[in-house]
Amino acid sequence: MIYALILSAILLLCGAVFCALYFPFWKRKTPLLPVLCFGKIGTAPKNSALKKEWTSPLQLAKRLDWVLKLGFTPITPEDLLAAKQGVALPPRPIMLVFQYGLQSFYKEVFPLLQAREIKACVCLCAQQIGQYNAWQNPEQEAWQNTLNEENLTELKKSKRVSFAAHGLSYTCLNTLGKEQAIHQAQESKTRLEKLHKLPVNAFFYPAAAPLPEMDAAINPLFGVTFSCTSGVNRLENPLKMPLKTLPAGRMSLWRLRAKITRG
Repeated sequence: MIYALILSAILLLCGAVFCALYFPFWKRKTPLLPVLCFGKIGTAPKNSALKKEWTSPLQLAKRLDWVLKLGFTPITPEDLLAAKQGVALPPRPIMLVFQYGLQSFYKEVFPLLQAREIKACVCLCAQQIGQYNAWQNPEQEAWQNTLNEENLTELKKSKRVSFAAHGLSYTCLNTLGKEQAIHQAQESKTRLEKLHKLPVNAFFYPAAAPLPEMDAAINPLFGVTFSCTSGVNRLENPLKMPLKTLPAGRMSLWRLRAKITRG
């Protein structure tokens, strides 16, 4: 009998610890700017080995509605730069960032943004515009089409979508070496601005957080830099508060609430 009570107590303690870590409502509120990061939006192909990268349009809609219900206002990198010049941000700013620059952003995400009259940022691979995600292994999942010129023109006209550079392709810049990485970031910005007529004020490091010395060189080229690495992002930014990247695509709503309100 006593062993059963001890075992029950241990299980309850483990459960309480797990809940405290998974839903950190006990944490003191800290000033930070949540960056909700999403991957592919839509339905994963039947034989995909990358299903965890996908978020359904229904799941995304629920997360957008949850963020708005909690009183957050989606902003863009341009809003951050304006804040540096003294323009006030809304009381509870948050960033919505969509990786890869796939055409599903135009088909699935853009209508949801318009319906809610909110902003988001989409990341682009400069040499893949109007093509497909050639960086992905097709044996793991069928290639997806990327945003084309017509899509980008409409997104730009809407003034609801901001554009960030991933690089020329979706490549971890840490593997390239500092000089080559800086060149790729600069070339990516130039192509998007000169060839595609897009304003680009942010760089989103693909695959991994950058080396500090690399970001120190790339950040001034854009003004805002951030990465997909989950957790507090201490890269330089125009605000005094740190950015916190959260992989929000498959995170439960209650865990998402705890993360964006408590840190």
